[in-house]
Amino acid sequence: MNAPAKETTRDTALPGTALALFAGEELPFPPVPEALAGALQSQGRAWFATRPMASTPYDFHHFLNEIETQPDLADYAVVGFDGHGTNSWAVHFYMVAKGIALFIKLPWGGAYLEPGPARVQITEMFDWAAALLLQLQRAEVAGKVPPGMRLHVAASRFDHAGWRWVGAGQNAAQTPWNPAGGMRAALLQELEEMIAGRAFADGSNLQAQIAL
Repeated sequence: MNAPAKETTRDTALPGTALALFAGEELPFPPVPEALAGALQSQGRAWFATRPMASTPYDFHHFLNEIETQPDLADYAVVGFDGHGTNSWAVHFYMVAKGIALFIKLPWGGAYLEPGPARVQITEMFDWAAALLLQLQRAEVAGKVPPGMRLHVAASRFDHAGWRWVGAGQNAAQTPWNPAGGMRAALLQELEEMIAGRAFADGSNLQAQIAL
């Protein structure tokens, strides 16, 4: 079984950089864009952010609520490890930027967690996040994402998972989430369809709209 969140990162001095923090856990670093990665600063014993935060990363819903109530929030990123007790620990990667609000929270560091399978799941999720950000960038460059439209993605094994598009001026709190089942493949496919001009950013089919 796994010791809670490696005592060297939680209970002693932080490593010098966020990269070192993840390397110390033998985990890949999340795909933070270069501009944000360069602004990461230590905010706690085992997590970094690009700006001061009103909450620690484990409070997942604080960050979801923040983007719902503050759609013009400045770009930011949060990475690292946070939790409480014996088994309530997680790795976090949160990022808000043009076109995206991405919140990933996966089990890591709990006393009863098997690190091998957890490491595989984290690696797969970070790889998917990198592919998602690349596809979204391609869609934006192709002019397929309307101005002000933002993709919200929640991927937590503890709290909430799902995705939705939120347009400029749209009430995010009243915008339903798509279910999490098959989310990773569905989002990459939807972005591919958008790039090809076969779908809109809300997931609706372009040909069906033309037929109407």
